[in-house]
Amino acid sequence: MNAIVGLCHFCEAHGPRPLFCTFTTDNEAHTTESSNCAVQCSGCTSVGPETVYVSRDDDGIIFCSRESVPNADVTAFLRQAALRSITCEVSWSKEGGVVYFSDTQGHVLSLMFHLKDTRARGLKRLFSIVVLMKDKMLLLNVTPVLSEHMQKIAKELQQSADLVYDNEQSICSQRALRLKTGRNDFGQSRSLTQLTGDNDIFKKLHSHFTWMLRTGAVTYSETLYTSQDLLKKLNPEMTNGTVFDDNACLVTENEDSMSLRELENLLTNAVFRIILYCTLTGIDIEIKSKQTDPSKIINTLSRLLPSSSNSNGLKIRPVTLVPVTQSPDVCILEEMDNSSFSCKWSGTLPTKCPTLMNKIMIAMTNTKFNDVVLHQHIKSLTVEWLGIAKTIKMALQSSGKPDAVTKLKQILGVSPKDELLVNYWSQSFCCL
Repeated sequence: MNAIVGLCHFCEAHGPRPLFCTFTTDNEAHTTESSNCAVQCSGCTSVGPETVYVSRDDDGIIFCSRESVPNADVTAFLRQAALRSITCEVSWSKEGGVVYFSDTQGHVLSLMFHLKDTRARGLKRLFSIVVLMKDKMLLLNVTPVLSEHMQKIAKELQQSADLVYDNEQSICSQRALRLKTGRNDFGQSRSLTQLTGDNDIFKKLHSHFTWMLRTGAVTYSETLYTSQDLLKKLNPEMTNGTVFDDNACLVTENEDSMSLRELENLLTNAVFRIILYCTLTGIDIEIKSKQTDPSKIINTLSRLLPSSSNSNGLKIRPVTLVPVTQSPDVCILEEMDNSSFSCKWSGTLPTKCPTLMNKIMIAMTNTKFNDVVLHQHIKSLTVEWLGIAKTIKMALQSSGKPDAVTKLKQILGVSPKDELLVNYWSQSFCCL
């Protein structure tokens, strides 16, 4: 966990100051360089400027404990946290620590507690444990776990200090002595080692603080998901047939089909535009041919749709298999005696054709696109609009109100001219 855990105290001579801190690093220099300590005071000294406690994780993470942090800005932040945690950011309840935020420096979780000291003013010393972090949400999430362990550390220190205090009081009662003599010269603050009577107290704190940093990283880990990773995590089947599918834009070679430019030359541009519009919007097409193999035309047009294997979605069929439908909505493509094709359709092309159709026509006129590149480009356009159709269908199913997705359609670039195409694709190719 990218954070700093520190122990702070209130010194009678120097005020609130950090004593001991633990942090994670990947710089080996931090394990050997000296700490910067400008104050020479027994109470403000912990392990000494030349001592560094080091623990290494299996993942290569280094946990360093020392008197100060190597970074000057973080050191200033730690001193500010020591001041606030002991003076103003104090909770007198026993429920846990206090969290306060600073967008400029960072965010802090602190717990203030007392240790008994026969030589201190009021027979007690003020200490605090602070956790410094830049990630506000991560700090809030790990606060219950860290706060509980901070209370545990404070109780252990208090129990050790109580034993030393009771032993010293049994020898000479400082309270009675002060009342009798009126003495108020307390001298320098004593070190934490003297207060607790434990020469290994900072080694134990190093273990505690290292555990806190490890536990925080294990409890909540920050992971950066791409759109593909997030969709696969939420619903693995959601990415099938979309741009996130590994073979989504794969164009397979089919000998029983022709290129779109060849089909346009065969049908003429006017007829091809009608057939293209009917294919994309789901209007039934029936092919009546004499010399040309109708399967080649069907296979070529089916490559414009998201799924050519979907029998319900594909609405193109030869007349030899199905009798000519008398419905006026059916578009009949018929081959004449001179091998030219005519189109019989009661409808007319709209003034504004769907966006996908316009992009396909523009791509076909681009001379820099050979047939392979053209088909690859059209495949990517098809996958893009399939994603748009799926998004709108999911939004409609979630909200249940068509008006609720109006803004979404504007964001996705869906205009009224695309409604027929999106509705057809949502019903035929978007199985959610």
